[in-house]
Amino acid sequence: MRDLIRELLSHYGDLRRHLTRELKDPHHAADIAQSSFLRVYAQALDPGACIEAPRALLFRVARNLCIDDARHRKVVLDWAAHGADTTRVGPSTDAVVAGRQVLARVIETLEALPPRRREVFLLFRAYGHTRAEIATRLGITEMAVAKHLVRATIDCARVFAELRGELIEPHALSHRAGGAPRLAEDPT
Repeated sequence: MRDLIRELLSHYGDLRRHLTRELKDPHHAADIAQSSFLRVYAQALDPGACIEAPRALLFRVARNLCIDDARHRKVVLDWAAHGADTTRVGPSTDAVVAGRQVLARVIETLEALPPRRREVFLLFRAYGHTRAEIATRLGITEMAVAKHLVRATIDCARVFAELRGELIEPHALSHRAGGAPRLAEDPT
């Protein structure tokens, strides 16, 4: 192992001069040379490794690292030239504000639902439970689950229609005191 390290070190000057000529940057050449030595040394540590031509391997590893580096630099330059249009990276401020307002209204609507209706709706829509699973879990009939789902869906549809400016039922959009949306009535 010591002989291999001595031989690798004896080629350091040649490798660095070669890389400096190729890359035209002595600092970058030194980085590539160091990375090449590390890779060859790591390979030499493998118990089954038999390096017959250390100089050739060292120069080959350095060449491959130069190719990888050139590819990386090309991607970075291409991205900087063509793909870095940061003016359209995300949604506009208006879209973000509008989205937050919609989310706030949806949350307000869900919070305004009666507790059982909200629980049934979330178990079905958010968690993907079946009507039968919900009925068993809550100790109610599947018909009651279906009624809660229909009412909750109507409540949410009203809010979305209001947000879109499309009225489903003009009388359905009247609000209770405090600004909470009017909910579908429970049958008596």
